[in-house]
Amino acid sequence: MSHDSPSNATPQKRATRPWLKSYHEARRRRTVDLVKATVDHLLADGQAVTLEAIATRSRELDERGKGIKKAGILGNAEAHAYYRKHSVTYRSGRGQQRRKSKVHVSAQPSRITPNRDTQRVRQRYLQQTKDNLVERLIAVEQEYAACQQQLARLQFEVLDLQQRLEEAAHKSQPSSPGKGGKKAKATRPRTT
Repeated sequence: MSHDSPSNATPQKRATRPWLKSYHEARRRRTVDLVKATVDHLLADGQAVTLEAIATRSRELDERGKGIKKAGILGNAEAHAYYRKHSVTYRSGRGQQRRKSKVHVSAQPSRITPNRDTQRVRQRYLQQTKDNLVERLIAVEQEYAACQQQLARLQFEVLDLQQRLEEAAHKSQPSSPGKGGKKAKATRPRTT
């Protein structure tokens, strides 16, 4: 059993539905007209032209009250071009992305002090690309793992030194004769 869908329909079947083509053209035209009207209103009001602002304001301007969604703007080439042409934030965002990708930041932290300005550090991290942040995070995790291993090793060495000190303290104390007299020496078996 085969289903008639646009992907498996023959060209002959597609040609028998001219109303569908006109329906899609009307929807595309409605999107373009609504985006243009909304962008013009935003510019007249002195507001920034963003996808979010267009989606919100278009509901007010649409006679049906539906408005246009962000995906509708992005999916319609003519509407998207009109948005890009008038959006300052779109153009500035593109420039920032290009600038950010050229800046290489070392994954190794240069110098960290406990009383540093955390707001400045936050701003510096927000300006870095995702790739740089991932590299830095991996380096910090590796360094953290190495520090944890070193800490565990030092803790065992401290315990070992404490035990040696306690043993040395017990050996240096004179034994009391009333509680058992002399201790027997441990002898080693002879090897030949």
